[in-house]
Amino acid sequence: SLPESYHEDNTRIQQIWWEPSDIDYETIGEQLDIDVKTISAILQPPGNTVTLHRDTFFKFKTLYPDDDRLKVRANIFLEDWKVGHFVQHDDAVFTHWSAGDGYIWDEDILHLGANAGMQDKYTLQVSGFVS
Repeated sequence: SLPESYHEDNTRIQQIWWEPSDIDYETIGEQLDIDVKTISAILQPPGNTVTLHRDTFFKFKTLYPDDDRLKVRANIFLEDWKVGHFVQHDDAVFTHWSAGDGYIWDEDILHLGANAGMQDKYTLQVSGFVS
């Protein structure tokens, strides 16, 4: 369980889910080599953290129980890096990215994201199966 110091006021994000009619799932999937099932945009306000976790793909396992392809999530940065923004997975901390940079991981990767800066942090989350 999380320490008491984590609460709704410092783990907040705003997330918009995009439908295939809103955004081109097929082209994004071709670029990432992913059979895309969901795409969302996330705004992480200053002072907020997405705590250390693994993506368990619970919804995918429920919706596609017989699909044994590797489930993955791409985290793509929508703006250039700003001071105080970072992502960590495994033993590496990532900063100084350019808009369009990102990472793809599966359910084995522990990761977190934080905005200890003064400006909003924007990312695109693309989830699906390795094609």
